[in-house]
Amino acid sequence: MASTTNELLRAVLNSKRTPSSGGRTASKPSSRKGTPKLSRSVRGSRAVSRDVSDDELDDAASIASEDTWYDAFNPEDEESEEAIGDNWESDLQEALDALGEKRATAREKALGSVVRIMSQAYVGEGLEGSRISCLEALRRCARSPKTDMEAQLALCGISLWFINFGMESEPEDYTAISEQLKALVIDRSKAASARSSALATLGMANFVAGSDFRDAAALLQFVDSQVLKVELSSKEHGAAAVVRQALETYGLLMTVIADGNARLAEQLFDTSFDVHMRALAADNVELRVAAAQNFALIHSTLARENGTTNANSNGSSPPLLSFEFERQDELVATLQVLQHESAKKHGKRGTSTQRSAMREILRTIEHGEMPKLKISIREKTLRLNDWSHISRLHAFRTLLGSGLPTHFVDNPLLQEVFQVEFDGSGYRYLVKEARTVVDPNSELAKARTLDMQRRRRNAREAKAVDNDADDDYY
Repeated sequence: MASTTNELLRAVLNSKRTPSSGGRTASKPSSRKGTPKLSRSVRGSRAVSRDVSDDELDDAASIASEDTWYDAFNPEDEESEEAIGDNWESDLQEALDALGEKRATAREKALGSVVRIMSQAYVGEGLEGSRISCLEALRRCARSPKTDMEAQLALCGISLWFINFGMESEPEDYTAISEQLKALVIDRSKAASARSSALATLGMANFVAGSDFRDAAALLQFVDSQVLKVELSSKEHGAAAVVRQALETYGLLMTVIADGNARLAEQLFDTSFDVHMRALAADNVELRVAAAQNFALIHSTLARENGTTNANSNGSSPPLLSFEFERQDELVATLQVLQHESAKKHGKRGTSTQRSAMREILRTIEHGEMPKLKISIREKTLRLNDWSHISRLHAFRTLLGSGLPTHFVDNPLLQEVFQVEFDGSGYRYLVKEARTVVDPNSELAKARTLDMQRRRRNAREAKAVDNDADDDYY
């Protein structure tokens, strides 16, 4: 998104529009008690390689090397946010009721509370009875906002709605908002912040509630043709925030498509290859990094699908299989140029970010090496070594901010997406040893996906039976 959830809340807090939560006593679902203060924070929402010093940290810093740590808890976030109280359910309902206020400042204040609570607590069970009315209230605010801040907060709230109600959401929930958000995305008269927020919301809603990989493919084609190719066709490369979010949304959708049909993923990316190459040529470091990560994502996916084990894999992560793009040499040469680009053009921070990212991406594309990422959550360590999971992690981290550990522990959606389990009674990771996330192409991962689809299908059929019964009654 144009702004992370924490940045949006910070802006509202600075304007003194967010009400006090009535103290800093944290409720159980959102408590940070027992979470260690980490010696190193991640600014923004991305991991940073250990060879980048603390004064060089940058929002665009990307996936890094074997020793990379992604700190799910950021001490800076705690200092900039108000903790939610024990009565967060009533506070949330009060804020939702206030979304109908006529004054924009009152709606912003209420939206700030909604976003803060839904990002720091898992509300999927406590607010089940108000699930639909909550989404409708947020949609109304996003439909005709009076300020850019109201638009961003409303769109962020919709994304958080899908994260919180992910296990109960239906394809109809995504369909209900998709056209509204698409219209906002392609309206170049709207603020870049609102358009990029709409892109992020579209991606998350589709990821959570889309019917299958075909839904994701349809949205990806929209992002490619209506955003990337339009914005990158001009010499100025359009609004950087919009292009960056379009690239990140593209990557998130591609993880869904590749899981469902790798050949379709390859065909779709072939049509997007040129636009990604244009993004690599942009002046903005963040655009270059986002585009390069998509190359790594699709390369690693198709490499596994190709069928021949790469001897260069070191065995500590799922082995990549041999694959090359048609224009592999051109791509590698471009990435190598970016890796060694002089610091004069982008400064020390930007150049360090770019070099670190390109180095890791080249390891995947040239040598078949997967990234290695460790996440610290509740004093436990989770290891990710797949570009697909890393792309998904970035999307959730951007929206949840410092609430990510809480949602990993309490939210079944994140546990399903990343195949992790926590002991909720003591907030302890069930597997004491560091654990590798299940390969998304493994039989276990596919079985879990099929099980989720089956449960959703049964829920829809049960709902249809109930509706038929109501019709018979009348």
